[in-house]
Amino acid sequence: MLDTTRTTWLGLALAALVALAGCSRSAAPAAGGASVPPAGQPTTQGGSPPAGDDREVASFYRGKTVHLVVGYDAGGGYDTYSRVIGKYLGKFIPGSPTVIVENRPGAGGLVATNYLANTAPRDGTVLLNVGASPILKQLTGDKGVEFDAAKLQYLGAPFSDHNILVVRKQSGFTRLEEIFGPNSRQMVLGGISPGSPQDVETAVLRDTLGGNVKLVSGYDGTSKIRLAIGQGEIDGFFNSWESLRATSRADIESGELVVLAQLPEQPLADFPNVPTLFQFARTDEQRQIIRLLAIAPLQFARPYLVAQGVPEARVRALRAAFEQTLADPDFLADAERSKLDLEPLTGDQLQTLVAEFLDMPARLKTEAAKIYTSP
Repeated sequence: MLDTTRTTWLGLALAALVALAGCSRSAAPAAGGASVPPAGQPTTQGGSPPAGDDREVASFYRGKTVHLVVGYDAGGGYDTYSRVIGKYLGKFIPGSPTVIVENRPGAGGLVATNYLANTAPRDGTVLLNVGASPILKQLTGDKGVEFDAAKLQYLGAPFSDHNILVVRKQSGFTRLEEIFGPNSRQMVLGGISPGSPQDVETAVLRDTLGGNVKLVSGYDGTSKIRLAIGQGEIDGFFNSWESLRATSRADIESGELVVLAQLPEQPLADFPNVPTLFQFARTDEQRQIIRLLAIAPLQFARPYLVAQGVPEARVRALRAAFEQTLADPDFLADAERSKLDLEPLTGDQLQTLVAEFLDMPARLKTEAAKIYTSP
């Protein structure tokens, strides 16, 4: 399970920006504490389900196909993780259904999330793997949002993201300092849509820290961004180290992709000498914006979920199956071969993190809108 100190980040981040905004409202307890999922949501706590539930769930799933929908294009980090997870998930769902992975890209995961909430069967045969972007779009009132992310039902996540900035060697950039100051060079970075980590972190670098950066957004997913980097259309992008390990590690090790910065406050063990964005912040306000608006959403950046209305017994069974999959020796061996990092979060933890984030005070949502809707 995830160390509880990791799950306190969101509560600490919210509290920090509350103080910045002069708001008297306190942040909600972090997911690592004694928080309970929102009313009406299923929980894995409180003992095993009745045997009758097991029989009903197994009877329902036996002979069926479960569709694991990825909200981004094939070949990206989300797709890579879901295809490995999908190979093993079915054997832990009662009734052993067949699990197939499908891609439904568009609008930074919004297309797939709207599909799950409004069109897909609400019977537990459609699962979704998406990023934080749809949740951020809901926070800022995006007109394309047709769901309430707090009412969707979370199964778990394989890890939380730790994002880094990479650029192609041919761009000539070797240090992030080159984009600051009167003699700076412009860096062109790729994005997916407003609210995606790629767009948010580029906006923070440009608007909060004053970097000479141009954002080219609208790519269907990170695999398309990597292709654009290879073709010289853009210089680089922000993405999770966990995804890049799975898709581009050889390019990083060879120097074809250069790591210029990282999001965590403390450097990752793999990049002890790469600066963090915090090192370029000049004020407490800038540090707090980075902490809340860029880092906190990475806590729920990889959720697996089902729609509201899926029967509680099936949600409970899917949560258990997800946890069992991530602990399965065959899965772990496959994940190791695929260079997939694992530090799982439970469905309960995700349910609480998302609810707390969406419940931030109105004045903080105004701050968030400046970053999450920035073109």
